[in-house]
Amino acid sequence: MNAALLAFDLALLAGLLGVAWRCLASTDLFRAVVLFITFGLLLAIAWVRLEAPDIALAEAAIGAGITGALLLVTLERLKHIMNPHRGDAGPSPPPDPVAPDTGNADAEAHDARDPGAGNVALSCAPTPARGRWSAVAVTVGLAGLLMATLATQEHGPGLQPTVAAHMEVSGVDHGITAVLLNFRSWDTLLELAMVLLAGLGAWSLGRHDALPARPAPGPVLPGAVRLLLPVAIVTGVYLLWAGSHAPGGAFQAGAVLGAAGILMSLARPHSLPDPDPRLLRIGVTAGALLFLAIGLWGLFAGPALLTWPRELAYPLILIIETGATLSIALTLVALFIGGRSPREDT
Repeated sequence: MNAALLAFDLALLAGLLGVAWRCLASTDLFRAVVLFITFGLLLAIAWVRLEAPDIALAEAAIGAGITGALLLVTLERLKHIMNPHRGDAGPSPPPDPVAPDTGNADAEAHDARDPGAGNVALSCAPTPARGRWSAVAVTVGLAGLLMATLATQEHGPGLQPTVAAHMEVSGVDHGITAVLLNFRSWDTLLELAMVLLAGLGAWSLGRHDALPARPAPGPVLPGAVRLLLPVAIVTGVYLLWAGSHAPGGAFQAGAVLGAAGILMSLARPHSLPDPDPRLLRIGVTAGALLFLAIGLWGLFAGPALLTWPRELAYPLILIIETGATLSIALTLVALFIGGRSPREDT
């Protein structure tokens, strides 16, 4: 490693620690969310430096992009819940299911006159000095334990020789895809089940209300959407196809397509039609159910459960990844919108 790369890595490490600390110590929730997104982008660069491009793609798309959008829209909904009388044009926000009705007309009138009341209510109290020093002590202790563990760990080839010796029966040319969708396909099936469970949890909250957002005036945002949306679709399809021989795959492709859907929701929050509930259910459940169906077929027609015949491994993996991409993208958009479609109640 040359001096320039070493200096870059040290600066990246310092940036990660500094941004993480500022995110945890910030008393302004909006600033904390922005710092969290910045931390995710820096962490994606760190994964690239660790030669893990698959994780870097997932971190940039999900950890920084989509999770940041989820936090921002949650913060906006909380502002509307805690200050519902700001006189904004557009649909009313979702009600607070737990807040009692105090009937304080003077406080409501004050909130209506003060648009920043919601921001003040969402601010966190400053952390006492004793609490900050305790957090620093815990962080230093955990860092010391981690360094001691890494220093005493035996370094070896791990399972790389085993994976390389069986690549010809995996149906793909990329080792990570072979592990996730052939050698340890149980892990991926459970991950898809957790994604499905998250979507069902969002729908269980009830009918979703309109996003508390307004389209920005002017041609910039519609023009950006028209330019970025085709690029995102092409990128998602490429990542899906490239997963068999290069970094990529269903999770990265689904995250990019989900980000495109979220961008559409933000650009036109009140004019997009609600999707057909039946088609939406099919799309959200397609990944896990298709994976399970092909796995059960392997139990009767192939070597074992979730094991594919060698000559059919590649097409079966491609079918599974296509269904998983669709489910992940739709679930991420559903989590961003929150709640089930109003057409479910009709």
